[in-house]
Amino acid sequence: MASATWRRLTWSKALFALLVLNLVWTASLFVAPYTVPPGSFANEVGGANFVDHGDIWETFPMYARVVYTFGDSQCHQLYFRSFWLNGNQMPIDARMTSMYIFANLGVLAVMFAQPSTSTGQVVLNVFPLFVRKHLQRLGAERAGALIVIAGMLPTAIDGFTQLFAIGGYESTNLMRVLTGAPLGYVGGLLVGAMLVTIRQFTAEMDQMRALAGVATSRSPP
Repeated sequence: MASATWRRLTWSKALFALLVLNLVWTASLFVAPYTVPPGSFANEVGGANFVDHGDIWETFPMYARVVYTFGDSQCHQLYFRSFWLNGNQMPIDARMTSMYIFANLGVLAVMFAQPSTSTGQVVLNVFPLFVRKHLQRLGAERAGALIVIAGMLPTAIDGFTQLFAIGGYESTNLMRVLTGAPLGYVGGLLVGAMLVTIRQFTAEMDQMRALAGVATSRSPP
């Protein structure tokens, strides 16, 4: 049983590498704040897609410096939208932290789904049979796209409502976690399904070449 599970996990080396890499990164989000003294990164704000706290990261040990710099490059790191550990803001905010956590679950779900050369079909195969039966009527690719869009909607609604301050709305960290979870999950599903599609296509091509080689070897001279 254990060997069968291991074979399933490592069937696509690229997919397995993605899972390991994302698990390490996710764990680092929680470990890094404990590798620097309390208050080393506190009550800060910044901009997304830009490293704007480089002067702080230079004072950190290498591990924390790498984690926080990478977090800075992709997140605004607003202290009031982040969880705190050991008296420090986490490297990324609550929504993005949730996204990375649940992306691991999406990748893991794909690993145990029936492979296919259709990305949409792989996404569909993650779900129970009664769900697949209803969505299959749309076609695999459309159904897969619908699932991804559905996972994005909670974050889009929460984020844009907050962005335009509709009714003075300000999202809470709990709401950011709840809306980031489906986005992270379908993100993991989509990337994982793409890698499974590539692996399955390669496997089928190898099988066809092998069969062609056997047929050729059996042909009369």
